[in-house]
Amino acid sequence: MDLRLDHVLIAVADLGEAAARIGTHPGLTAFPGGRHPGVGTANMIVPLGRDYLELIAIVDEAEAATLKRSRRVRDAVEQGRTFAGWAVRTDNLDDLRRGLNRIGVTTSDPLDGARVRPDGVLLRWRTVELLNPEPSDPFFIQWQVPAGFHPGEHPAAHRSRATGIGKVTAGRGGGVIAMLAQAGIPVEVAGGEVRGLVSIELDAPAGQILMR
Repeated sequence: MDLRLDHVLIAVADLGEAAARIGTHPGLTAFPGGRHPGVGTANMIVPLGRDYLELIAIVDEAEAATLKRSRRVRDAVEQGRTFAGWAVRTDNLDDLRRGLNRIGVTTSDPLDGARVRPDGVLLRWRTVELLNPEPSDPFFIQWQVPAGFHPGEHPAAHRSRATGIGKVTAGRGGGVIAMLAQAGIPVEVAGGEVRGLVSIELDAPAGQILMR
């Protein structure tokens, strides 16, 4: 079973303003993503090849209030935190769930997701979350899109020439973080009592780009 870092969610109040800000520094280009029906959020995508950054904002407070993941976006914005979460990609979500359950990690049932890109292309995926996650823990995603349609693969010419997420630094976490690190996911645990994502580093020819 293949596991790899898929994307990091950056919580923002305004998608357009956030896209302009990261275009100035650290020199990243964001593309319109789409609306998440029934979830109360919309996004813009920063493609990085094998992975991507997702600028995500609440666009319907009533819808967002009903879902834990959407509330995390709202809470991150209100608390001034950059990151609302992160996702690890698998090529077999059902096998992953069974493996986690065997080691005593309980997960939600798979949840289907979809959004329509501005060009009319429908993207589908399935996700599961840990039932009792630490704030640093990721959720897991399996994409159901044709080859070449993963959001990270959208052509992009970033001014910074960033090519991928080199490392995620997370606060205090449970055994899942350690398991992912052993599986080769580029995640490091920060010291102290910090919880949630602390920072990410992007690979670029001029050196690592740190985002906090």
